[in-house]
Amino acid sequence: MPYLAIDTATQTLSVAVGEQGKLLGEATTQLSKNHSVKMMPLLEGLMSNLDLAPDTLQGIVVGRGPGSYTGVRIAVTAAKAFAMALKIPLVGVSSLDALARHGAMSDALIVPMFDARRKQAYTAFYEVQNGEFVKITDDQLMVLDDLIKAINSRMVVRRLDKRPVKVLLLGDGAQAHREELRERLGEKALFAPSPSHDFVRAAHLLEAGIPLIEAGEAHDAATFAPEYLQLVEAEKKWLEAQGAGGKTE
Repeated sequence: MPYLAIDTATQTLSVAVGEQGKLLGEATTQLSKNHSVKMMPLLEGLMSNLDLAPDTLQGIVVGRGPGSYTGVRIAVTAAKAFAMALKIPLVGVSSLDALARHGAMSDALIVPMFDARRKQAYTAFYEVQNGEFVKITDDQLMVLDDLIKAINSRMVVRRLDKRPVKVLLLGDGAQAHREELRERLGEKALFAPSPSHDFVRAAHLLEAGIPLIEAGEAHDAATFAPEYLQLVEAEKKWLEAQGAGGKTE
């Protein structure tokens, strides 16, 4: 019973096919952000190499964002089309959840970061609790100063709980602000042990999404929407103009 996963929320384009507890195949690129052109050939090549036809798929897991406005839409639009055409369930998973799973075996606080420019990052916090990898905050768009304060607050809780006072920072947001994070967090700050831990893997989407589909928690493909967390610049200007009683040119 193979499932398909797709993520295009960041510069990484990743597709994977797998079953519960088993990855059948995965293809990932980071060479460009031209995901709309490269996604289908990458997916078709993967399915062909696995000798699988589209009608064998049992469900689709898609990275719903946050991330690049255009990038998120590419995977979500394709996943919705596949789900409706093949009449199979669709579930959206936070792209941050997939990135965070690189640290699922760590005893540190896990903080994935997608660079959102202007010293901001899309982020969320994760920990291993009682042997389970859990998400302890919602996805957020945070200014770097506020993020560092939130991490330090969590470090106080971890110290009281006698847990390691360490934070594993992942993603292009962590790399973009690496020097400042290291300077302000000091020895608490850990970074990805290799570049491969700084990008979203569709295989990790499968790990998070297949149990949801098999538990009957699929979304309505017709109404499913991405998670942007912030408006694009054109929408901001339009809303500001409406609020001021003015008009955009």
